[in-house]
Amino acid sequence: MSNMLRRIEIPIALTIIFTLLQTIPYYFRWESNLKLVDPIEQASSIASQWVLLIVAWSIFIGVISLLQVHGKTVQKRSKGWHYSIIVLVSCIVMAIAGLPFAEVGLGIKNPVYTFLFNYAQSPLSATVFATIAFFITSAAYRSFRAKNIEATIVLVAGLLMVMSNAPLFTATLPVVKTIGQWIYDVPNMATNRAVTIGGALGLVALAIRTLLGRERGYLRGGGD
Repeated sequence: MSNMLRRIEIPIALTIIFTLLQTIPYYFRWESNLKLVDPIEQASSIASQWVLLIVAWSIFIGVISLLQVHGKTVQKRSKGWHYSIIVLVSCIVMAIAGLPFAEVGLGIKNPVYTFLFNYAQSPLSATVFATIAFFITSAAYRSFRAKNIEATIVLVAGLLMVMSNAPLFTATLPVVKTIGQWIYDVPNMATNRAVTIGGALGLVALAIRTLLGRERGYLRGGGD
């Protein structure tokens, strides 16, 4: 029985079934004069609710994994183990304070939860995003080096876009704003549409391979 449950055909069949359940309602409608519920659309709605439940449980599993990883780090006194203590304490306190039990004073309006969210999580998130600016600047410097014609075009377009958003240049050279807007509306829009179309075609190809059972990257690393 255990060998039967481990067969690779089972997850492939489940993937095909639930993919079709989400796809068919967009193309076919069940017509009836009896005013009955469309069975396919109802099955699709139930499958979507199952997905939400699976996502909720995956978050729960992620918390358990986090506790296990940092718990082992603290237990073994590995490098940076004191930071793991901070993670564990913060995770446990935040989780308990945010439990939806308003009758005992818990929930998102709990003072402890509010304090941690406003004075710990929000500033830390802002700090992480602020550090990204330095990486973007470094990447822009490497990308904007005019080694060839293509790089020169990127450099000029990037400088014009920066100038079109800087009040110093838009006030002294109003034409820069017009050029920047044209770059945003025409070349940028055309490139975005090309990327979107290419991504959509790739998604269709991936969906077809999945429905045919040939795409197995999500199964044991793609093995048979």
